[in-house]
Amino acid sequence: MTREIHHSFLVHASVETVMDALTKEEHIRNWWTKEVELADGKGRFGWSGHGWSVELDMEHDVTARRVRWTCTRSNMQDTHAWEGTTISFALAPENQGTRIAFAQTGYRESPCFDACEQGWAYFVGVSLKQYVETGKGIPYPEMQDTRQEQGGADARSLASRP
Repeated sequence: MTREIHHSFLVHASVETVMDALTKEEHIRNWWTKEVELADGKGRFGWSGHGWSVELDMEHDVTARRVRWTCTRSNMQDTHAWEGTTISFALAPENQGTRIAFAQTGYRESPCFDACEQGWAYFVGVSLKQYVETGKGIPYPEMQDTRQEQGGADARSLASRP
């Protein structure tokens, strides 16, 4: 059985600015993880403090305003649940900004699903939003890591869980 993660966010930035933030190494490292290497349509992303890495085939279509990443290798959250998933961003102009429709599809059953769903809410809805609006996001490892804390947590405090 597969599951899907869906989020939608309105950001106060142009489609072009958001597209750059999703497709260029110097921008991705400012909202997702500082550990980024892009070359020839492929990306390698790391969270070395946790021992996690993700490899993606990366495509984008400026005209269609879409970005698609296909995961080819991953040990995110110490599972292989991301492998074979597709991470997509559909961008649409809205209210002098951009609506980002995010999805991660094909996610296998895994105990880390909820953490990853909350992690994407943080990285896209907080860090990417802040980055495209102000020029300063909160990527790994800069964000607060509260995995050790007890009690409830919002998306900001779950930042270490992409």
